[in-house]
Amino acid sequence: MLTAIERVAFIFLVIFSMSLSYTTFSRMFKIISRGTQPLNWKSVLKNWPKGLAVFISQKTLFKTRPIIGAIHAGVAWGFTLYLLVNIIDIMYGMIPGFKFLPNNFFGNIYRFFVDSFSVIVLLGVLFFLARRFIVKDKRLTTNEPVMLSDAAKKGIKRDSLIVGLFIILHVGFRFIGASFEVALHGSDWSQPVATMVASFWSGLPYESLVIGEHISWWVALGLILLFTPYFPYSKHAHLFMAPLNYMAETKRRSMTTLEIMDLEDESIEQFGASKLEHLPQKELLDGYACIMCNRCQDICPAYQTGKELSPASLEINKRYHYNDNMKEFSSGAESLDTLSKWMLSEEAAWSCTTCGFCLEACPVGNEPMVDILRMRQDLVLMESKFPREAMEVFDKIENYGNPWGMSPQDREKWTEGMDIPVMREKGSAEYLYWAGCSGAYDDRGKDISRSVAKIMKKADIDFAILGNEESCTGDSARRIGNEYLFQMQADQNIQNFEKYDVKKIVTQCPHCLTTLKNDYAEIGTDLEVMHHSEFISDLIKQGKIEPEASVDEDITFHDACYVGRHHGEYDAPRDVLQSVLSEKATIKEMPRNKEESFCCGAGGGNMWYEIKQGKRINVERFEEAIETGVKKVATSCNFCMIMMEDGRKVTGQDENMEVYDIAELVAERI
Repeated sequence: MLTAIERVAFIFLVIFSMSLSYTTFSRMFKIISRGTQPLNWKSVLKNWPKGLAVFISQKTLFKTRPIIGAIHAGVAWGFTLYLLVNIIDIMYGMIPGFKFLPNNFFGNIYRFFVDSFSVIVLLGVLFFLARRFIVKDKRLTTNEPVMLSDAAKKGIKRDSLIVGLFIILHVGFRFIGASFEVALHGSDWSQPVATMVASFWSGLPYESLVIGEHISWWVALGLILLFTPYFPYSKHAHLFMAPLNYMAETKRRSMTTLEIMDLEDESIEQFGASKLEHLPQKELLDGYACIMCNRCQDICPAYQTGKELSPASLEINKRYHYNDNMKEFSSGAESLDTLSKWMLSEEAAWSCTTCGFCLEACPVGNEPMVDILRMRQDLVLMESKFPREAMEVFDKIENYGNPWGMSPQDREKWTEGMDIPVMREKGSAEYLYWAGCSGAYDDRGKDISRSVAKIMKKADIDFAILGNEESCTGDSARRIGNEYLFQMQADQNIQNFEKYDVKKIVTQCPHCLTTLKNDYAEIGTDLEVMHHSEFISDLIKQGKIEPEASVDEDITFHDACYVGRHHGEYDAPRDVLQSVLSEKATIKEMPRNKEESFCCGAGGGNMWYEIKQGKRINVERFEEAIETGVKKVATSCNFCMIMMEDGRKVTGQDENMEVYDIAELVAERI
């Protein structure tokens, strides 16, 4: 189709584009390589089926915003098809007389799909441009007081416009070129829309049609070659970096479980992440994979209640920091500024409740919460910068073995009058019942502990408690960033587990569940740990207890993040709750429930200090419970219980509504 001169010109353009692209793409991967914990590229490449599945299915876009996700998927599928289209178009232009499968069924199917998806892509991109620049969807912006770098503020709209116009011009001119081809060679049923457009050219002379086809070919393919070197600077990089991000996915035992630090290694000069190069390579890759859709921001409890934290802004700030410092940073220059100066403010770092929803919602596999945990480690271990209340908690855990600062000798007082077996007297048991600090010291927590113990006794379970030998798991210390205190607590508890040959643990505290099951496993202590909701549910199914179904009022249930998203359990607590409901009563779900449940606000150490900015998260959540119109709220977490009780009082519902743990409702009816 092209003349000899055009073919030579195109070859030179390809060489020019590839030379520039090599420079920009190599800088992109050099930036990623600056991180710690190198990616195992052999392992990453072996994981290609997962990346391909995400790329082809686009299924991750449907986690939230399903309608917009469907439109985006249509654009993505169309652009994916265009990877093949561009190759065939180059062959059409460069090989005289080439026609892809003419008068062939499969060739016609190909042309029909290209015709259809060209229209889908054009309409989809126009929709997204209108959404950002005309409708100005607030979900695409970030509210004050979130830290968003000046480069990001200027770059987001500019980048979106460049990418949008590039796609429209590339696909549009390719589509127009197809219409000129139809006008030249006759109508084609396999390209109905292009054939319809070709009718506009019916009066043009042959030479004009040829010129129109050539111009369209050059604009469509030339734009690809001009845009390719810009890819690493563009949000469009997510097209291939997102599948790569899934291929490089870090296998963690839980969302919040980080690798164990060797605190005794004197050669290690940095704990946690203070600068960009302190983050692992996978987390640097996250910045390039980010699509800037703000889905994580939509559901972040801190952001939604007016705090400084936006998980999306964290990743977006990364991307534009790369762009501003690409040449220097990729060459090995040390970062001048700490992360808290440009990526995430300290206030925002402490606002994270580690609910994990940002990881669940992200369509490209980013983990902003993990960046926050690493930043906290630096602030605590290297900078000694953290909320004053957190210092008090550290002191109480270290000196008393619990964050309440109460006597270790009072830890088993909750058992008075119940004849609960203790390990130091019994020696061993099939199950260790771990009441946890809240279950031992908080008044409502004690009610839950007594309820669980009553159920276990009723079911004739061989269990015992550590009693006064039990000490804080170190969960709050680790989530806040005090790795030293966490390891000290873990070592003390593990010694007791070995002393009594503990293999199985039951606990009502989801935070203890995560720490004992996953964080201790990182140290090398593998335990079978069950949440009380799962344990009680199994007892009911096995017929070991038979609760009376006597609750006649509707009840709503609050999913604990560390049971649901972190542990993947949504059915067991509801099954337990259902066992005590009569035929007159139902579980009336809050608008945000199960996988989309809203946090109570206590996780990530926020139980012990208060971020005063914005609305209190537990109040926001309890207002949802009020909206259901029920009088009873059920939980399955000690921390959630405390936060819901506080929310009940703050909202003036202390006389109208009641909060129960599922174990309390069962224990009262056996």
